[in-house]
Amino acid sequence: MIELDALLDGLPTWVLVGGKGGVGKTTCAGALAVRAASRGEPTLLLSLDPARSLGDALGCAVRTHAHPVPGCPGLDAWQLDAGEARDDFLARWRGVLLDIVDRGTYLDRTEIASLLDAALPGADETMALLTLAGLDRDARWRRIVIDTAPTGHTLRLLQLPDSFRALLSLLDAMQEKHRFIVRALTRRYRSDQADDFLARMRQQTENIRTTFTDAGRLAVCLVSRAEALVVAETARYAEALDGLGMHLGAVIVNAVPAPLHAEQATALRSLRVIAPAARHFVVPTLPHPPTGVDSLNAWGASLTIDVSDADSIERPRVQPRRGSRGVARGSLPFPTRPLVIVGGKGGVGKTSVACAIGIGVARAAQPALVVSTDPAPSVGDALDQAIGADVTPVRGVPGLFAQQLDAAAAFGRFRDDYGARVTGVFDALMGGSVEASHDRRVVSELLSLAPPGIDELYSLASLGETIAGGRYAVVIVDPAPTGHLLRLLEMPRLALEWTHLLLRLMLRYKEIVALGDAAQELLAFARRTRELAALLHDPSRAGLLIVALDEPLVRSETQRLADAVRSIEIPLLGVVWNRVDVDVEPLPTVSSGEQFQASVAEPPPRGVPALRSWLRTWSSLHRATNG
Repeated sequence: MIELDALLDGLPTWVLVGGKGGVGKTTCAGALAVRAASRGEPTLLLSLDPARSLGDALGCAVRTHAHPVPGCPGLDAWQLDAGEARDDFLARWRGVLLDIVDRGTYLDRTEIASLLDAALPGADETMALLTLAGLDRDARWRRIVIDTAPTGHTLRLLQLPDSFRALLSLLDAMQEKHRFIVRALTRRYRSDQADDFLARMRQQTENIRTTFTDAGRLAVCLVSRAEALVVAETARYAEALDGLGMHLGAVIVNAVPAPLHAEQATALRSLRVIAPAARHFVVPTLPHPPTGVDSLNAWGASLTIDVSDADSIERPRVQPRRGSRGVARGSLPFPTRPLVIVGGKGGVGKTSVACAIGIGVARAAQPALVVSTDPAPSVGDALDQAIGADVTPVRGVPGLFAQQLDAAAAFGRFRDDYGARVTGVFDALMGGSVEASHDRRVVSELLSLAPPGIDELYSLASLGETIAGGRYAVVIVDPAPTGHLLRLLEMPRLALEWTHLLLRLMLRYKEIVALGDAAQELLAFARRTRELAALLHDPSRAGLLIVALDEPLVRSETQRLADAVRSIEIPLLGVVWNRVDVDVEPLPTVSSGEQFQASVAEPPPRGVPALRSWLRTWSSLHRATNG
């Protein structure tokens, strides 16, 4: 454990473990926390990942509050439940929030309650931020190790202090209207509980932002792998952290094989130049994925400082299984739909599967579109060409196009355009009226009270129009990993409630101004959302394909995803078991679709020729029967 101890000794009290999905973040966080506790440091291991794999890694049930881990004195584990945290938050502050919105709008109390309920469900990043803010002054633990969601959503969390301030600004605009009225009537104003709440939230937001950027308080430990796609995302992650002013304390390359093939050696050398000021470590490939305290200790004991030259190489290979029948050229082993969503745990190969499907179905006469809605997109990495926000032809595949949507930017443009329209209407009709200025600010900033994840839904809803337009025979979506994918699939119902409530609120202002264009924008969004909901639940037009690995933690998460999808009645096309060298035991409880296996490829396929060759190794594993 000497080198793991050296790693811990160089890290501050807070350690945030981040990286691309599937690289071993939870394992790394667990090993760091177990070792810290065994050294006599009271330690909290907190998971912010909605996929909830911390219990699988520790080999025990993990509660939604801090609770001791059996067999590891001094270690408490906590799996954040955003829904439970939201309920606790509202139990404490609901009355104050109702008062603020009541004072600042023309909604009645019942409508206000509905608006708050529609805006806060599934607030993963917001509740995570407030949870971290609550820990900022907690003296129970000498070490806090944070297991995070995959790249895109963790970067959103780290950027959230700025976004949360936008929400506080809206609430303050509502409260300021109340302050103005009280001053006008009584010529004085005394702060009340609503003002205290806003001041408290601002202070907590500022405190956690300070913690994020204090190298003596918090450091990020990035976990990566010696794979080209992972290295590319790790480099972007490190650059984003630098832009946020956060300290990168270490880079750990997990599951390093021996010997290395040429591409892996190149990837390992590339990782060494990422954040040269950080310390670099490697962990070899272990026989079995760590599960339980003892195996996490074994993982930690295998960690070493990266001083190798990575000169031992092999030729790359694709390994079809003996006796398997590959996919015929230009075909797929399952029927597609106009909309295919490729989901699963981070790191299982979702993007590679999505791109391979696109290659398999694309024809010049029947074009296909591969779209990433993941905040940390890697479609361009998988296809080995630059792919941006505009639809781009994929080289070497006539009829295939790709696009990496920036959901946050798209919704940001929608929000800014809405605000500009509202401001323009108020200014044109009311001029500089002081009385109207409060209403103008409230209405123009209303979209800050949006449900978390609304930006991804906004982008996905636009794809519904793309499908309806008929330009593409198939649209394949590469979304965020499991936890945030489920939030996205559940979002249409919540978004419809939210838009209807906003429209109802805008009608309250019709006596002041006619907000025609701005209201029409919200109506158009509601229409697209309704159409998307119908599309997602139509088995003839849409379906989810789950990608999985035959590993205990991944199998558990795959089962949870399949169960959740069934509960919200999204059609399931099947399961693709990736990186298979021995036939997989199918999930017996998946009662719809078909299950397939795709051969392990070393290195992982990158670029059209490699993806096309890999697609031919896919074979049908099991046709599930209904009932």
